[in-house]
Order: sequence, then structure tokens, then C-alpha cells
Amino acid sequence: MDIFEIEKRGMFSPPNGNHPQMIPDIWRENPGDEVRTDLLDLTDEELNALGWKGPIQMPPTPGTSYYTHNYEWNKETREFDATEVDEFEKIIRVDYKRFWDSLLDSSVYQTIKSEAKLSLEANVLATEFIALLSDAKQGNANITKIQESLTEIVTSISFTAEELAKLQQIFMESGMFAVYSLQ
Repeated sequence: MDIFEIEKRGMFSPPNGNHPQMIPDIWRENPGDEVRTDLLDLTDEELNALGWKGPIQMPPTPGTSYYTHNYEWNKETREFDATEVDEFEKIIRVDYKRFWDSLLDSSVYQTIKSEAKLSLEANVLATEFIALLSDAKQGNANITKIQESLTEIVTSISFTAEELAKLQQIFMESGMFAVYSLQ
């Protein structure tokens, strides 16, 4: 069985309850026990009968859940426990650089930039928002002011439905959603 087939089977917790792993080529439960080389040939049910629990539902890969939850292996239940992180941790986890880089590459930014060329109000809003994000990227986020600035931009500049959807996507991918609202 090649490594890709083994990965497809998923992760299993060994009989001792340790963190999930791929099914090993060779295994023995206790020193002195006979070495087994047939685990890869066994069905999931047969592995479960030997004490291998699985396949285990692994936590989501780093993505939106990273910004709101921790996942810890529970040796007793042999499952991952999800716990919501506190507000301070959510703030720390926001990836302002990712938000900014994604925003710059989007039509949302182009609309803000175009409006800023035509309207003093939009120019002031854009300038303030850029300054606030610069501070945030340096680890000095002013949560209240960023939220106020976001709200003003979303309510003052006319975005298309596609641009608002893109902005929401950027919010999700960067963790901004865990702290800020587009409402």
C-alpha cells in the first residue's frame, strides 16, 4: 500500500489513546508481544476491534476555525475537543497583513480607490482605514476605530453584490470576522 492510500484511510488513535496517526507498517502493543505487519490489510472494523479507534475526525485544517477555536486531543474520549478562544485571543489571531494583501488584490479596493479620487469623504475614510490597518499590522490594532472605519466605508461607498461577497470572503480568510462586522 503506498503512502497516499494510507493517508486516504484517515488517522487512527492507537490503543493507548495517543494522538491520531496513520496506520503503521509494523506494530506491537506491548514489549514482548508478536510484531504485527498486517494492520494495513485490516478493515476499519478489524482495527477498531484491536483497539485502534478511527478513522478520527480531524480538526479543520487551518482556516476560519483557527480564528475562533482551539482543538485539543482528548486521550480519554479519543476525540478532539473544540473550545472557543477568548476575545483577546481572537484579536491576536486576526491576520491583518493577509486581509490587507487580499484587499489590495480585489475589486473592492479598486472601488474604494476610485471613490476616493472623486469624493473628499471617501478619501478621508480610505486614508483613515489604511492608517488604522497599518497600525494593526504592527500589532497595535485599535478595534473600536477599525470597526467604526469599516462601518463608514461599507455604508458610504456603493459596492456591488459581488464586491460585498468578496469582502466577506476576505474577512473570513483573514480572521477579521472573529472580531469585526461588516454590518
